[in-house]
Order: sequence, then structure tokens, then C-alpha cells
Amino acid sequence: MPTKVFVDGLNLALPYGTGIASYAHSLLKSTQEIGYKTGVIYGRNVGNSDNPALREILFFCEESSPPRIKKIFSTINKIVSQYKKNKLIPYKIPNNNFIDKKNLRYLTDNLDYIYNYPNIFNFSKTYYKSSSKFLNIEIEDKPEIMHWTHLIPIRSVGSINFYTIHDLVPFTHPYADRSDKVMNWQIIRQIIENGDHILTVSEASRQDILRLFKAPENQVTNLYQAVGFEDALKNRPEHLVERDLNGLFGLEYGHYFLFYGSIEPKKNVKRLIEAYMAADCPGYPLVIVSGRSWSAEQDHALIEQLKDRDLPGKKKIIQLDYMPRSQLVSLIKGARALVFPSIAEGFGLPVAEAMSLGTPVISSTHPAIQEIAGEAALLVDPYDVDALAEAISAIAEDDNLVKTLRQRGPLQAEQFSMENYKNRLKDFYQEFGFSI
Repeated sequence: MPTKVFVDGLNLALPYGTGIASYAHSLLKSTQEIGYKTGVIYGRNVGNSDNPALREILFFCEESSPPRIKKIFSTINKIVSQYKKNKLIPYKIPNNNFIDKKNLRYLTDNLDYIYNYPNIFNFSKTYYKSSSKFLNIEIEDKPEIMHWTHLIPIRSVGSINFYTIHDLVPFTHPYADRSDKVMNWQIIRQIIENGDHILTVSEASRQDILRLFKAPENQVTNLYQAVGFEDALKNRPEHLVERDLNGLFGLEYGHYFLFYGSIEPKKNVKRLIEAYMAADCPGYPLVIVSGRSWSAEQDHALIEQLKDRDLPGKKKIIQLDYMPRSQLVSLIKGARALVFPSIAEGFGLPVAEAMSLGTPVISSTHPAIQEIAGEAALLVDPYDVDALAEAISAIAEDDNLVKTLRQRGPLQAEQFSMENYKNRLKDFYQEFGFSI
């Protein structure tokens, strides 16, 4: 009987994904390629049915938000039920092979099993606040290995439970994160005391966990994060990328700077814009691909004030919404450079993605990014606007520097390829007695 490896679907359910969603997708793809069976537990707020065909149909419906009063009573009932039974049982979503799922691949890729329990992740935090206990769940197709890719206070009964802590930004930069610091601190303490193992995505994050939480050295493993693009996207010919850029965005290949990611305090977008305005890069627009996040009013106000205007020095700021992965890859490949001056990261996925595609990178001296970028990027103090402006000017003016970074980037990013990640994961599983 093949070993089953399950992953939580907290971020996998997001259509445009996040860095953690990319992490979870890579985890599923790698475990399936190693030879394990894979599954996901979702928390989609959709209906259920005893009829297997209807249950699958309802799962793929658009999520709904119940009225507040109904939600409160539902939560109370679930808490009471959890106290009585000491477990919740997610329901299995069958595959009846009659739903067209081509637009829903983000929910189904690399999966052998799908389970769902509405709002289970929010409920687990409510339950934790009321009880200081992790929510126990029992899965019909019990996985030997259960990966929790976020700080989720849930435990799969009868499984080895691995918890990924991507970074300690909520504690090292508390002003740049709006999470519940007290609850997260307590969850991490319980993971250290009762979880089977902790995974993380950089040696910098691992050292933070060991230092701040005094975790045992052998209880925290850094497997890094995988960076992978479909071959068709990664190897897309330059002339087709150029056609995409011109036709979709009105951009010239190799003649703009790019930032992509959420606009939140740690991403440092306001200083990025200030540095761009001060840099000597006439005719190079700054393209910002993002969705609205939280507590970044100054950043958003500055973007709204400046975007789509003809600015001094033949400059322009262009803001684009999140887009399909194929379009984003074209934007990355066609950029003069990615500029990603984040003040704190656990891994810095955009840095590794851009390097893997041969796009020069300007980023920050934050320890995790230094670790990921190595000598293949220009790294500056993220608080130093002048230094960031000088780096942007250097990339705009120096073709030899651009050529050098284009050569170094893919070599550095190879450390984080899907194949290397899969080998690290395989070795890690073997330490716990699992092998193919």
C-alpha cells in the first residue's frame, strides 16, 4: 500500500496563490513524483450531500459566506461537538469524472484524494482560543504523513504531523505583520513540544526558530523551497514573450523594471518608488504587479498619485492586478530587472523565480535573501533609498552588469530546482522510515 502524504489546502484554495501556495503545490508535486499518494484537506465554505455526485458538484461551486448569526451558532455547535468527540471528520470529495475542471486546476493538481470541511482553518483558531488545544481531525484515507504549511492548530490523528514555519517575521518585525502574535507564539510553543517535526525554508529562518524559541537543533529542518516553471513557460521564445509584452501591456522587452507581490509593510514599496524616482533610468517604466493588502495606505496613496502619469525623467509607474501565471512569467522574462527590496522574508520566492528565468535581480541584504541570492543579485540595505536608486541606475546603464547577472542567476537558482527539492524531501522522509 503506497504511503499517503496530505497537505492542508488553506492557501491552495486561492485562485492566484501565494508564496505558501507555491510551497504547497511544490510539496504535492514532489511527493507524487517520488511515488507517494497525495491528498489535500480544504476548508471551502460550500455545501455537502450524502449523494456522492452532488457532493462533488457542491465542492466545486463558488464559496459563500453564511449570515453572521448563522456563522456564530455554527461555530458554537462545532466547538461543543469537538469537546464531546475530540475530533472532526472532513468529508471525502469523490471524482465522478463528469465535471469540467480545467479552470479549477489549482484545486486538483497532483492530487489523489480531496477532503473538505467548511471553514476548518478559521474554526481551528477559534477552538484553540477557547481551549488552548489543537483541533483533532480524523481522515478516512488516513495519511501516514500530514503537512501543515502554515501555523494551523490542527493535528491529524494517527499521522506524523509536520509543521512548516516559513519565517518569524511576526516576531522580528511585529509592526509589519497583523497576525495574532500571542496565539502564534503559543501555537509554535505547542508545535515544538508536541509536533513531530518542524520544517522551514531557509537557514536564516531555521536559526531564528532555534534562537527565539529555543527549539532542539534536531527538531527543525530546512528543506528550502522549490522554484519550478512549466517547461513551455520557462523556455518560451523571446519573440513570443516580446509579443505578449507589447500586445498585453504595451511594454518593450528588456526596458522596464518589475516588482510583483503583495503591497504590505515588509515589501517596502514606498521606498522602492522613491528610489525609482531618484534613479537615472529615463524611459524605463516601473511595473508593479500586486493586489491590495493591509496597512500600506502610504504605499497605495503614492501609487495612486503617480501611476499612469508621465513623470519627470521620462518615467512612468504602471500598476497591474494579479494575472495568470503565463502572463506573469512573460513579465518576469522581459524585465530589465526585478526590484524586490523587502525588509524581511523567509525565503524570497520572487528573487529565486526571477533568477531561474535569467532576469537580473535587485534585492535586499536581509539574511534570508542574501542566502537565496548569493552572488547572483545586487543586494542593498532596504532602508537606504539612495543605495537602491544607485542599483536601479546601474542596471539601467550597464549592459555588462546585466549580462553577468543573467548568467549567474540560473546557476544560483538551480539549488532550488524541483529536482533538488525532491531529493531533499526524499532524504527527509527516509529519516522517518519512509522510502519507495
